[in-house]
Amino acid sequence: MSNEEIIRAFHLMWDNFPEAVMITQKSREIVAVNKKAAEFGLKAGIKCSSIGKPENLKGCQCDKAVDTGEPQFCTYEGNFGKAFGYWIPIPEKPEWIIHFGVGHAFEYPKIDRSASVKAEESLHGLTKGTALEPAMAAMAAGEANGVMMYYALARLAKEQGLNDAAATFIESANQEAVHAGFYATLNGRYPKDFWNFVRSVGKAETKGEAQVKELADKVRAAGFAKAADEMEIFAKQEGHHGVVIDELLKKYAPENSVAPGQKVFVCSICGYEHVGDAPPEVCPLCGQPASKFVEKV
Repeated sequence: MSNEEIIRAFHLMWDNFPEAVMITQKSREIVAVNKKAAEFGLKAGIKCSSIGKPENLKGCQCDKAVDTGEPQFCTYEGNFGKAFGYWIPIPEKPEWIIHFGVGHAFEYPKIDRSASVKAEESLHGLTKGTALEPAMAAMAAGEANGVMMYYALARLAKEQGLNDAAATFIESANQEAVHAGFYATLNGRYPKDFWNFVRSVGKAETKGEAQVKELADKVRAAGFAKAADEMEIFAKQEGHHGVVIDELLKKYAPENSVAPGQKVFVCSICGYEHVGDAPPEVCPLCGQPASKFVEKV
């Protein structure tokens, strides 16, 4: 999409939003604003960092959103109490960010949901150990393969300028991912008490950054610079996954619950750590067999 097309789509999407919304560059220069932002005196061509008190800019996540290519948010004290700020990258224009707040210009009604929220009934392990387990495992594998297939088709469609077809393939890929997770949950593939598992996932993701970067270097040395460039972005994203998982662990599971005397087996390929009397038959992260695990001393 051209710059003009992106800006036109921005106005169609955001002009009637009750909060101020703008497109900014990493340099903080404003590219476009919606109607509410214009009411506050914001306009294209000025820097958003020049507006308001300097202390209000401390939570800015613009750089992080641009560097990681992933949405960011923060909380702050707005005009009506607690507010939320968002920075959302635009895929077609990586250096541009959609930035807005919720709870700054519009007072939302307070709704008490505590009485209506109920714990979701768990489907974990319903088919494990039953005659249905092999069928569910096959369904999970097939759907996971479908995710890969549809995203590959979306990339090929984009290369041919077929953006509508690409969007359809991406929607199908996202649905296939939900299906794969459903079947895996039925078979109890991942532990219901999952925080120790997530701890291992985080370590593997952190290790994955260096592994993908090393592979990207080999791809670059082979003369495929464009592919290597994208893989280097993937490497940073792998590392970022480890960071956000660590933040979740600090919030919800600060203590490692591996009891004294329990055995820990480490996958030599991806670094996943399994707690138990023996290694798993297959690594749940990278699919390697039990022979690739070594006991952690």
